[in-house]
Amino acid sequence: MAKTTEAQAEHPTRKLLLSIAVDLLKEQGPVDFRVDDLLDRSGLTRGAMYHHFENVDDLIDSALVASYSEGVEATVLYIRGVLGSAASFEQFRDGLFQANENYVRNEDLRVLRRLRAFALASSASALAGSLAAEQQRLTDEYVSVIVEAMNKGWIRKTVDPLALAVFVQAYSFGVIIDDVSMTHLGPDQWAAHIENYFEACVFDQSVAKASTK
Repeated sequence: MAKTTEAQAEHPTRKLLLSIAVDLLKEQGPVDFRVDDLLDRSGLTRGAMYHHFENVDDLIDSALVASYSEGVEATVLYIRGVLGSAASFEQFRDGLFQANENYVRNEDLRVLRRLRAFALASSASALAGSLAAEQQRLTDEYVSVIVEAMNKGWIRKTVDPLALAVFVQAYSFGVIIDDVSMTHLGPDQWAAHIENYFEACVFDQSVAKASTK
């Protein structure tokens, strides 16, 4: 994956090509990606594309990172919103559980999950550095939210924030495994399993019990 300067990354033509490439990846997947479709939609020439990307692989890699970043940014904004709007433990818990259900049911997120898995599977290539930076940004954000929730008394003090941050991301990949399995869990089954885990192992039970009285 070619390195670009900040000015190059912000060039309108490059941003347009990346935006359309991300849309095509969502629709077609990386294997069926066609440059001709990209050029048709953008109205640009191959020369313009190769001015901003070394080759087709560079374009696809850049689009995969962009789609990965899109998923990371959406997750960061959502979990920050859940914590920021929660005035009580009940609101925090319900917001997290709603996020979990949305993650399982939302078809757009399902597409992003598959692209994310493909990008990670390709991370031995030049994608690795760019993906690592985005992954670390997401992990750090989870840790920050977990620590803040612990300080509010909503999450057990015995929980390791980093371990929980990694676990949350790991269980999200369980849905990807289910996507390609022959037998599928229903969304309600998966959501209920995660909720039971959080109730039993993550939430401070003294606060949880007090909220039910």
